[in-house]
Amino acid sequence: MSTDRDRPAPRAFSYARLALAVLGAGTSVLVVSVPVIYGVTRVSAPAALVVALLAVAVAIAVMGVVANRMVDAAARSLESDPHPAPPQTPTSPSSPADDDH
Repeated sequence: MSTDRDRPAPRAFSYARLALAVLGAGTSVLVVSVPVIYGVTRVSAPAALVVALLAVAVAIAVMGVVANRMVDAAARSLESDPHPAPPQTPTSPSSPADDDH
């Protein structure tokens, strides 16, 4: 049975990590689909075109799922942060030159 103390601290959100994960997921789908497309090409060229278009659609869908999961995980970690940032005090947009009038 694991507790919250057993889990490692979540890593900070990184756009680079997000981009690499999303591109890696899309690339892996396309790498897996290339042999399938090649095999279907030997049977029928139009069928291979359909399979290739389906592979692109699946790659886009997988990229979207990976991106949403990573962003949702980052949002959950921000919501459950036990040490929120202190509230910022609003500053007036006036400049020092306005004080002369």
